[in-house]
Amino acid sequence: MKRLLAVGVVVVAALIGQRAWAALTAREAVEISAPLFPDTVRLQYQYGPNYPTDQAAREKIVDEEFYVFEQLLVSCQPNYPAITLQQPGTALTPAQLATNFQEVAKCSYKQYGAKPYNIPQLVDDVDFCGRKLGADWRLSTEADLASLDPADFQFLADTLTAAGGESLNGSAFNWSSFYFSLRIYLRAADGTLKMGDLSPAATARVSPLPRTDGGAPQDLLTGNGETVVVRCIRRTPLPTP
Repeated sequence: MKRLLAVGVVVVAALIGQRAWAALTAREAVEISAPLFPDTVRLQYQYGPNYPTDQAAREKIVDEEFYVFEQLLVSCQPNYPAITLQQPGTALTPAQLATNFQEVAKCSYKQYGAKPYNIPQLVDDVDFCGRKLGADWRLSTEADLASLDPADFQFLADTLTAAGGESLNGSAFNWSSFYFSLRIYLRAADGTLKMGDLSPAATARVSPLPRTDGGAPQDLLTGNGETVVVRCIRRTPLPTP
């Protein structure tokens, strides 16, 4: 199998190889996006009883209160000059791509309040991936994770994570734990929303959403601070060589 770090702005990893996805046997590019994260300060006003009852209002939240990697590269660059913006006709080096990812992770936390306080019901109700990245992107499914092998998960961990953190008020602080999380929202085989784990050492690839404090069932209308992120997947058949 050939593995590469995609150069695309919103695409941060791709697995390319011979795959048998359901009835498909053609070669495919399998791409995993950077997290789509909320402006937590704004999103908290939609929790619990404030959660909209109409679909248009829910979709407006996703449109206006969630950010994608492409947006952040541009908006963060003035305050994070280590970010390199790609110019037409040029390609970024692997080192530049890695630096961009690290700097966007830092900026997303410090400038935009990227924290793991999503609203699970919102993820269930709205097509985040299609609205923010395009119609060919979607949430991962159980079948997607089942199709990957140990080497694939190791590649994803190496590509989608990084050692972030710095001193904050004299204490070690990891601002990147949310942005580099490999725990994702996933569409289960029965159609319900569950949690998937892309980490190489995961003992369970699919599990129920995390419970709230005290072991109560997950409150689907309130973020609980668990680092479960919305990452999207895109599978594209490749031409036969």
